[in-house]
Amino acid sequence: MESDLTDNGLIATIARWREENKERFLTIVPFSPEGTRHWMSRFPVGDPGRILFLVEAANGERLGHYGLLLIGDGEAEIDNTLRGAAGVPAGLFGLVAQRIIRWAIDDLGARRLVVRVLSNNRTAIRHQERNGFVQEEILPLRESRDGDIVRREVVADASLSNLPFGLAVLSYPIPRR
Repeated sequence: MESDLTDNGLIATIARWREENKERFLTIVPFSPEGTRHWMSRFPVGDPGRILFLVEAANGERLGHYGLLLIGDGEAEIDNTLRGAAGVPAGLFGLVAQRIIRWAIDDLGARRLVVRVLSNNRTAIRHQERNGFVQEEILPLRESRDGDIVRREVVADASLSNLPFGLAVLSYPIPRR
């Protein structure tokens, strides 16, 4: 929501979560509050094809976020999934995932649902597999650095990869109607 951009506490929390988990992202930049505010204004808030759900405990404690990207023509991607707080109740993010999956399929009409995660992030892969996703492939990545910015991009030829891990692509089996 647009009002989230003026919530300095929320912005600082998301920036901290992203900084603490920066190695899990394809693009790593300094995750400052102002940079996070700018990112949020462009993507989850400014892009109608993206939704970022804030996960909160019953007491209002912020626990993480879960995103959905509408790719187009019946395809959606789970993205920006991040458990930021320690002590998240067991199974909570699985319940969040199931609600978003059902909503994407039943209400938004997704005929293909994917998630992409770094293949060295076994915790995230197991989480997605527990929610019904099946690994399709691992794409090779090449990392480049420009000052304090790190970019990891998919390359067509594995011989061009300079990383010991790739990008795992998992899909959710949606029955044909």
